[in-house]
Amino acid sequence: MVSDQTRNDVWQELLDVTRLVRYYGALSDRHRRNHSAIRFLLLAAAAGGIAALLDLLPQIVQLVAGGLIALLVAWDFVSDYAKKAAVLHTINVECGLLEIEWRELWNEANDPEASDAEVREKNRRLAERISYVTARAGDADIPENRKLNEECAKAAYRVVADQYAA
Repeated sequence: MVSDQTRNDVWQELLDVTRLVRYYGALSDRHRRNHSAIRFLLLAAAAGGIAALLDLLPQIVQLVAGGLIALLVAWDFVSDYAKKAAVLHTINVECGLLEIEWRELWNEANDPEASDAEVREKNRRLAERISYVTARAGDADIPENRKLNEECAKAAYRVVADQYAA
């Protein structure tokens, strides 16, 4: 039989991984949109520069377009949204797989025949894996977005509470 403490530990981890799935998915989407926006602006600035070179637009447009291109290229280089979006997407997918495993562990924790020691050990191993997976965000210099994290936590907690309401 699984103790109430172990069940609570599994439940808290399930809530947390559900939050992480939403958080890293939303963060990945934001970085992907930022990357696309920079690329679109680069295209527009380059088109303006080409048009200015062909004397279709005033000379000042060439200067503005050149400056804008330099600024956007520097921003793209420094922010590296494409790499960060890819890292975040990978984290999101792996968190999703871990969420499935935690849901299975939650079901196991509610089985009267389950062993407390086995459930605790599985929970510990999953917690190690989630720590390893989410550490990649720090390795890629992706700062935490506290506001987004809080929004995702609220949404995740509602979903899990609704799903497991008795």
